[in-house]
Amino acid sequence: MKNKSLLQLSILLFLTLYGNLGIAQFSNIWGSVDNIEALKASEDFIEVSNQFDISIEQILPSSRKPALLKVFEFSCNCNETDLYIALTKVSKIENIEYGPKYETLVLPNDYHLTFSNMYALDLINAEDAWSMTHGDPTVGVAISDQNYDVSHEELVGSYIYYDASNTSSTGHGTAVATMVAGNTNNALGFSSIGYDLNLGLYQMNINEALNASYAGAQVINLSWTSGCTYNAFIQDAVNEIYDNGTFIVAAAGNGPTCGGASNLVYPASYDNVFAVTSIGNNDNHEKIIGNPSSTHQHNVTVDLCAPGYDVPITAAPGWYLHASGTSYAAPLVTGTVGLMLSVNPCLTNLEIETFLKLSSVNVDAQNPSYIGLIGTGRLDAAAAVLMALNSPSNTYPCGTIACDPSQSANAGACQTVFWGYTNDYAEVELNGFTSGGNGVTTSTWTDQYGNIMGTGNNISFLSDASTVSPGGFNTATYNLIHTDEFGCTVSDDVQVITYNVKCPNPSGNPAAEKILVCGKKGRRCVPYNAVDNILANCSGCSLGPCKAISDCKSNSTTSNSYDFETSTIKVYPNPSTGIVNIRTEDNQNIDRIEVYNHLGQLIESQENSSFFTVDLTNQKSGIFLIKSHFGNQMKSTVISSF
Repeated sequence: MKNKSLLQLSILLFLTLYGNLGIAQFSNIWGSVDNIEALKASEDFIEVSNQFDISIEQILPSSRKPALLKVFEFSCNCNETDLYIALTKVSKIENIEYGPKYETLVLPNDYHLTFSNMYALDLINAEDAWSMTHGDPTVGVAISDQNYDVSHEELVGSYIYYDASNTSSTGHGTAVATMVAGNTNNALGFSSIGYDLNLGLYQMNINEALNASYAGAQVINLSWTSGCTYNAFIQDAVNEIYDNGTFIVAAAGNGPTCGGASNLVYPASYDNVFAVTSIGNNDNHEKIIGNPSSTHQHNVTVDLCAPGYDVPITAAPGWYLHASGTSYAAPLVTGTVGLMLSVNPCLTNLEIETFLKLSSVNVDAQNPSYIGLIGTGRLDAAAAVLMALNSPSNTYPCGTIACDPSQSANAGACQTVFWGYTNDYAEVELNGFTSGGNGVTTSTWTDQYGNIMGTGNNISFLSDASTVSPGGFNTATYNLIHTDEFGCTVSDDVQVITYNVKCPNPSGNPAAEKILVCGKKGRRCVPYNAVDNILANCSGCSLGPCKAISDCKSNSTTSNSYDFETSTIKVYPNPSTGIVNIRTEDNQNIDRIEVYNHLGQLIESQENSSFFTVDLTNQKSGIFLIKSHFGNQMKSTVISSF
């Protein structure tokens, strides 16, 4: 057994180090072709084909979208750039893209054959998750990877689909599959997070992921990279998988992947893919604490982190070792999603993502250099399964739960603050008001770029205008998002104007510093130590430039007096199948409505009517924001369309 293990290790290391040599010159380009036979007969293609000896393959035959069925792969043993340039000159090929390069994500590491502990499962609270479910074998869990040793003691009897024609190496896929849902409680090997879940074992490419989705997979694990650049065709295929109801989990990358730990890696960085990076047994993102070069991927596309350093794996029958890689962090999330679906088969993809993030353990304190780059936190399987179990969507049979029509959010009136005098004058106080919603509700403030500023209706922070010229200002918009347990969301936004009240001080001497004050004869610069006395004794004097007085009249310079609007706008039905009606309760005239998609893009605007109808049937299903303007009021309503 020892010799066998050494042989398997040697083979794995050889394939890892040298496996790409045989295909180093293999190049593949994707493009759209309306009529493949007409292309093959065209003179310009025949010339290119003879030059490069091109092979042609329909690359997404499992798609059910006509546009993706027209996508073909053109490959040859040639220089990829030369092939790309040549194909751009062929008139019957459109939308040309570089093809993906499917590779596994795994980092070789020192290893041994016995485990001192199972820290990965301990850290994500697997045992507490198992107290609620051991996993429903009928839940559709799929793996897309190189290949699998289905004779492995952890896989025998635990899979329901396997393509026996697959001849790729089995080490990586076996390790990933057994982590998701290898045999558990069988007195052999180790336990897997998925316990009694069964697996569909598919080959490693995006078309196989489509096959898995249409075969009924509710979650699929992609522990590989398709390349370091965006491919519009793959994004469309990913969207198709997601829209078909399959939740996609992918490994974020292993640091050197794509040239650096902060770089984007695909498919993890595509929209509608849940990207997972690694932490260690102390919730450390740096494998060697204090060594930034020892991390796996960290960037804004990462959604969550999970144990991925020195975790127990098994790559072949009887061969158990420790290894590192986001390839092994992602399966812990995939198995957890399988457990969530076991207790609540009605979960939507949006709910799965929301519950994984809301239930995660914040690890920013342990990783201050990576805040916002390693997801919302570390996976907590027990908390995620509990949220799924208690979700309002957990009904039988599964059905749509209507959002609470009284759910509302009001971010308050605008405010003006001043930077450069004291911190108190630069402090922004956002005091919102929310009501309604099903079950436990949460309130989150974000800035205009989507960054989270705080939670709860009332938050405060310091606004900065240090880069603004004296007397100048910047304007920021902050959004209050009110979400209930079912994921129903409403929001409202408020503007904050921040003035720089420091006067120019060319000398740089703090003693010469002066502050802008608005007096009876206009603005003037006064010594810093005189400001308090002037404001206390000068009637009509105020801090900042004079124009600041009227910029936010409805709120002066405070943030405590709001004139809340009444809920007079009705938007229905919500959720909607695409047609949305908007009116006031008493049929008053509405000046204007604006409809925004989930990216904040304005997609429709209508004016001056007491009744509006909006057609969203030509839009991608999801969340939309409707702003209704009437008089001096504005009402924001979030709806979902499916």
